[in-house]
Amino acid sequence: MNLNKVLNMKKSTYLIALALGASTITFAQNVGINTDGSDPDSDAILHIKNDAASGKDSSVVRIENEQNGANDVTGIEIYNSGTGATAKWDVYIPASGSTDLRIKNNGTDRITIQNDGDVGIGTTSPTATLDVDGSAIFNESGAAKDFRIESDANTHMLYVDGTNNEIGVNTSSPVSGLDIQTSMGLAVLNHTDGTDITLDNTHNVVLCNNGPYTVNLPAAASNTGKVYYIKNIDSDGDYFTIDGNSTETIDGDETFELLAYNHAVRIISDGSGWHVINEVGKENKDISGCGTYFTFTWQDVTNPSTGLTWMDRNLGAQRVALSSTDDKAYGDLYQWGRAADGHQCRTSSTTSTNASDETPGDALFIKEGSSPFDWLTTQDDNLWQGVNGTNNPCPGGYRLPTETELDNEHLTWGSDDADGAFGSVLKLPMAGDRLSSNGSLYNVGTYGIYWSSTVSGTSARNLYFDGSNAYLSSYFRAYGRSVRCLKD
Repeated sequence: MNLNKVLNMKKSTYLIALALGASTITFAQNVGINTDGSDPDSDAILHIKNDAASGKDSSVVRIENEQNGANDVTGIEIYNSGTGATAKWDVYIPASGSTDLRIKNNGTDRITIQNDGDVGIGTTSPTATLDVDGSAIFNESGAAKDFRIESDANTHMLYVDGTNNEIGVNTSSPVSGLDIQTSMGLAVLNHTDGTDITLDNTHNVVLCNNGPYTVNLPAAASNTGKVYYIKNIDSDGDYFTIDGNSTETIDGDETFELLAYNHAVRIISDGSGWHVINEVGKENKDISGCGTYFTFTWQDVTNPSTGLTWMDRNLGAQRVALSSTDDKAYGDLYQWGRAADGHQCRTSSTTSTNASDETPGDALFIKEGSSPFDWLTTQDDNLWQGVNGTNNPCPGGYRLPTETELDNEHLTWGSDDADGAFGSVLKLPMAGDRLSSNGSLYNVGTYGIYWSSTVSGTSARNLYFDGSNAYLSSYFRAYGRSVRCLKD
């Protein structure tokens, strides 16, 4: 063996042992391997040095093992066998002819360096220059350190300003918490299959078509700050109901309806419920002209027992009733025989002057406190008779039901009261009425009264129900009451 001054040893017994070819040599002191004969550093057990004047530019240390086969070949093993935690680290080449280099701890692979230069942390099969399978933290100490990612043509494609606590996209000088100086794309769902849908974190913009159906929101508690943009794009006039999760509300209501074509809303979760932060497309007055900004739309519903097809909501209502006392489902209150001239609005002004003909010429609710309690000076029994009735307030193809038609619906209810009315196909709410004597609203949320087209002497027939009763009766025509239109 030609040491060539590689070993600098302080005891000649070491050289004797080497000369004798000893297979195991144990030194009781630090060892130096160098090219200049210097003493090893006293703090190092093994000190390997290639001095500047040696002229050797090759590897200082080479570890070669020809046993690479079925088993992993460990090149370096670092082992802490002292008291406290036991730790073992291996730097090795995997078995079966692999050219990877791996570092493992106590038998678990931690880092892999492939022959192509890809580095894996937490994975032995990296597919990128740096492939991290696990969590990562940058700047955990909280120092004012910046971080940036470059693209092919942008040095600050993503930039974290550690000093000002701001993030920039396509900018090196963000001026807000998130400053995006480029275009931004949003996930868009065009829901057209007519079925209910439940939103989740994969949705952002939802376009509703081929309704009606319900858009169910996720739990607000687990989606704080989540924003959805939902729009009605159904040109056929179908409506869509946005429903909060369980008892959660939308601006205090259980549901929110997109009633008109192009009606759109942006909503956000505050962790306990949902709030409307922007709404567009509702600037169309309903057919009653009451100043309530929504487009009056409806769906047909058919009672299989009677075969009759009705509007699914009261005339002038914003939506189908969600309960017997849903104020958005109450709709307007018509004096019997009058057209939709504005008098039916719950807040319309009043007058004590009776109309001389079927067209009063204004939107005033006409008060009448004496017999025959009619808004007309001379009564006319034919104003609401059929689709061609002089003052039929229903849209084309619809009319007021007769007393018999209204009663036939009533006879299919599960109970003779307000619960039966709401539980029916028509979901009739207790919209109250308007007194003929002074025009004030009366018993709203306590009972419902619905006009028929049938007259009875100087009065007209209507369907009445409250919390414990339901029946047909006659009453004065100057009262303001609900209308549910029947398809002719």
